Amino acid sequence: MQSIVSHPNLQGLRRTMLVTKDAYSLYAQFGFSQVESPQGSMQIWQPDIYQPYKANQANE
Repeated sequence: MQSIVSHPNLQGLRRTMLVTKDAYSLYAQFGFSQVESPQGSMQIWQPDIYQPYKANQANE
């Protein structure tokens, strides 16, 4: 995680976000805090988007 947050290409970003189920204390060590207004967060979530790719790879 230290390599990610200190990577030169990521410096100067206004916001860096991640999602975790239960590792809040781990990420807090690297400066992350809970989102103040999560109701404004949105997503497009396609959990099976890679399934056709995996099926095609298995057939080759």
